[in-house]
Amino acid sequence: MTTAPKSTTSLRDRLFPRRPLDAQEMFGARAMRRIVRALPPVEAAYATIRFTIMRSKLLSVMDLLLPPDGRILDLGCGFGLFAAYFAQTQPARQITGVDFNAKRIEMATGVMQSLGLTGHDFIAGDVRDLHVDGGFQGIYVLDVMHHVPKEDQEKLLGTLYNLLAPGGVLILKDITTEPWFGLKFTEYLDRVMVGWDEPLAYRHHTEWGDMLAKLGLKTRAVRVPDVLPYPHVVIAGWKT
Repeated sequence: MTTAPKSTTSLRDRLFPRRPLDAQEMFGARAMRRIVRALPPVEAAYATIRFTIMRSKLLSVMDLLLPPDGRILDLGCGFGLFAAYFAQTQPARQITGVDFNAKRIEMATGVMQSLGLTGHDFIAGDVRDLHVDGGFQGIYVLDVMHHVPKEDQEKLLGTLYNLLAPGGVLILKDITTEPWFGLKFTEYLDRVMVGWDEPLAYRHHTEWGDMLAKLGLKTRAVRVPDVLPYPHVVIAGWKT
C-alpha cells in the first residue's frame, strides 16, 4: 500500500498563504523612495519633507478612492511627486498633471521618464482656467484648494465637476479648520513655503462637502490622524 507524499506546506501556510508584499502602504514606501532618488538634490529634499507630511497611510486612503485605471487629473501637480506615486501603485492609470509653473511641469515629465512611467502627460496652465478634454475617471486636488482665492473656489469645483465622467470621483485632500492649534500649525508652515503675502483660504471640511453636494456629487469625508498636528481631511465626491 502506497501512501501519499507528505505535504511540505505547513498548516499555517495553507490557512494563511503568503502573498507578495505589494499592499499599498508597503509598496507606497518603495514608490516614495524611487521618486526621491529620481530628483535633483534640492527637489529631493523637498520631496522627502512632503512625503513625511503626507505619509503612506494618507496616500493609501486616496489610492483606494481613486480608480485603478483610466484617465486621472492631478490638479496643481507641482513637479509630479504624487502623479509618480499614484502611477506606480496602479500602472493602468493615465495621469494628466496641470500646474502653472512650466519648470515644474518639465521636471514632472522628467521624473516620469526616469521611473519608466509612460502614458502620462503634463500641462502648464492656471488651474482656474483649464483647457483639457473632459471624461476623467478620477480627479484629485492635493493641498491646493486653500491656495485658490476664496471667491474662485466654487467656480473651480464646478469646472472640475464638468471634467468628470459619469461615475467618476473628485477627491479633495486639504486642511480642515479644527482643531484651532492644528490649523495654525499648518498655516505657519504654509507661510514658510509661500510667504506672508499670498492669501490662504482654508475651509472647514463640512463646507467643502456642502459645495461638492451642491454640484450633485455624493460625498464622503474622512479625517486622517497624524503624529504631527496636521488636521488632514480627505473629501471624495462621486458623479452619478
